[in-house]
Amino acid sequence: MAMANNSREDVSANAEWILVQEEIYRRISETHSFVRAVFSGRRRNHQPHFDRIDVRPVRIKDELKVQVEFRGSDGVITKNLFSNEFSELALLDSGFSHFLVENRAERLEVRLGKKGQLFRKLSRTNLEPEYEHDKKKKRFLEERDPYLIAVGISDSEGRIKPSMRDKYLQVEEFLKILETSMSAIAESQDPIRIIDLGCGHAYLTFAAFRFFQLKNRSVNFIGVDVKSKTRERNEEIAKGLGIASEISFVNSAIAEYPVLEVDVVIALHACDTATDDALSWAVKANAKVILAAPCCHHNLHQQIKEKPDALIQVFQHGILAVRQVDLLTDALRAAILEVVGFSADVFEFVSGDHTARNLMVRAICVSAESNAERRKADKLREYRHTCALWGIKPAMEERLELGGIPLSD
Repeated sequence: MAMANNSREDVSANAEWILVQEEIYRRISETHSFVRAVFSGRRRNHQPHFDRIDVRPVRIKDELKVQVEFRGSDGVITKNLFSNEFSELALLDSGFSHFLVENRAERLEVRLGKKGQLFRKLSRTNLEPEYEHDKKKKRFLEERDPYLIAVGISDSEGRIKPSMRDKYLQVEEFLKILETSMSAIAESQDPIRIIDLGCGHAYLTFAAFRFFQLKNRSVNFIGVDVKSKTRERNEEIAKGLGIASEISFVNSAIAEYPVLEVDVVIALHACDTATDDALSWAVKANAKVILAAPCCHHNLHQQIKEKPDALIQVFQHGILAVRQVDLLTDALRAAILEVVGFSADVFEFVSGDHTARNLMVRAICVSAESNAERRKADKLREYRHTCALWGIKPAMEERLELGGIPLSD
């Protein structure tokens, strides 16, 4: 009987996978709205011929095709195909485990688990396709931009300083994320209210300001940092750029700064529970967009006394134990944001080749939906189960008084 049940499950899973494949191919074939697709990862007991496949729309002689880049140990092979030719390659069954497809309005993420389970997530986007055949790499800020010179990323000749190359790449990646996260405030023409909690030397603060300035959007920007010398430095830069009336800096700890309503909250590399302070502050401020890159996780490491039996092997190795709890910390932060009404995801901010602090927690406030309360209750139930399993109470829960939220039936 067990074998019959397993057979039925396999058939069901296979049928579901066939439907998802059809959806992926359909989204890619809609070349007027399709933005990009990425196939990566390796399924268990499979060996794809390539490490990764990137797909994007391209216009060649007034015809829209899809450009496919096959990346492997031998380099990159590029082909330009019609959408039906692409689907005939049957690349979805070539052994990849992760599939990302983006169009103008939606991002579809699909993952195939070790046992063949299918995980599917659909979220909103606000993207534009790029159809140029020989596409020049998009730069949000050119090397000679006066803002990059002012903050010390570029030299006086407008060239990136060798020691600041990684910082420049970080700025560019951050602005890409910022651009793709603005759908929640895109329609409003009011000045955008932004706060950078724990802004430090404000490289990303000034870059974000410049990003909106180049888009002719008015912004009211506040940078908050605990160090007074940092504030003085940043104020001097703002004066030199002639924007001191539009961007201000405050000397304060994140937890002590008064809550005020804002549209966008940035918190990059705030150490340990300072990230929890920033995320909680953003929730209380009714932020529409939250972008946080956590740093230096310690809080849960100190709380965990008993490890789940299933992870005993992991905790026999110090580096693996540290990484496991770091990931748990950020996963629970994302779960809490879902509980309080955001759509949250965690992804790689920049390559680990440039910085070890490379995860981004992004949260977008979602409008009320018919099943929103049910979804939040389910997420809260999952969150409490995980906390009970580990015997922990995350700092963000205490700051938001999450324990007072009842489970609904």
